[in-house]
Amino acid sequence: MSHRTSRGGFTLVEALVAIVLLSVGALALGSLLARSSRMAVASASTIHGTAALSTEVGRLNALPFDQLPAAGETCTTVSTPPFPHTLCTRLTDVSATVKEVRVRVTPSAAGVRADTVNFQRTLPGGNPVLTTP
Repeated sequence: MSHRTSRGGFTLVEALVAIVLLSVGALALGSLLARSSRMAVASASTIHGTAALSTEVGRLNALPFDQLPAAGETCTTVSTPPFPHTLCTRLTDVSATVKEVRVRVTPSAAGVRADTVNFQRTLPGGNPVLTTP
């Protein structure tokens, strides 16, 4: 008569299945971490770009109308971290009392979009020119 005793523990097949399942989970988690890291970098670039754009727009809005730069385009390149970019400002004389201003921030990093703000400055007491988008 044969007598079988049950042994505690895992078989080799059970251990291999567990290792495969853990490996698949680790790969999925690694992919998720890589994607979230890319998104965080893109988000930080957007924040820095918006800050640079906002600073330039605020500077141009703070200047009196008669002290705005002459019509034309000027570009400044910033190569220092954390946000290397090119900032271009274009002023156009619409009339004697109205100037159109375009500010554009173009990041140096690949995959980050440029951002642009257009606005008009009017001489106090002048009539603004209405434009349609």
